[in-house]
Amino acid sequence: MEIASLLNPVNVVTFLLLFIRFASFLAFLPVFNYPTIPMIAKAAFAFWLSVVFFPITPKITFEINLFNLILAVLSEATLAFLVGSALNLVFDILRFAAEQISFVMGFTMANVFDPNANINSTILSQFFIWVAVLIFLSFGGEHLEIYLLAKSLKSLPLGAIFDIHSFYEFFIKYMYKYFLFGFSLAFPILAVSLLSDIIFAMIMKTMPQFNLLVVGFPIKIAISFLVLMVILGAMMRVFQKEVLEVFNVLASIIG
Repeated sequence: MEIASLLNPVNVVTFLLLFIRFASFLAFLPVFNYPTIPMIAKAAFAFWLSVVFFPITPKITFEINLFNLILAVLSEATLAFLVGSALNLVFDILRFAAEQISFVMGFTMANVFDPNANINSTILSQFFIWVAVLIFLSFGGEHLEIYLLAKSLKSLPLGAIFDIHSFYEFFIKYMYKYFLFGFSLAFPILAVSLLSDIIFAMIMKTMPQFNLLVVGFPIKIAISFLVLMVILGAMMRVFQKEVLEVFNVLASIIG
């Protein structure tokens, strides 16, 4: 009898919207959005989170009709898309830096298919992203994502219209960081590559028999890899700092 009393329209719609919010976030948030994770596993995890958080979730207050339900579903999906895009933007900064490094190292032709992003990317991009994922998991990034979800339940009611202008301002202000940090992360290798090109040009000017393709390019690649080994830790520290900053901004927007 108690279970039957819970199956009223308000509770049912609240649970369905809660499930849609968790499922939408899992579809867009980093790590959880990887297509290599089976869809049935994501759906089961979203359902389990909905059951766990349902007792502390405020019930809906709007009138239950088809129009309001469609607006509520669109609002939940849009919120998840914007939050996921903000977090994925930090990963794209590393991908952008890796593209610049691959260009100066001559690795742009060595492309592989990235099943997570559904695009062709360089080997260095794949390497950077997987290292970034390990760093993301090491400081509990997936726990922060779930915490952000839990916080949104109290500060942003289910189906509510959120402040999209704040997200717009965030993306406008953060886009300059996309290029700034991308070039900053790749700058040491870009500088070493430019310096090596100048040195090789001077050698070829004095020694015309110097074969740049056979001798110069392997040396240039080896030097770039040595510099990459030195700066990789600092690059991941910058990545971690940016991820935590984006989490704080998203928490303030949602809160």
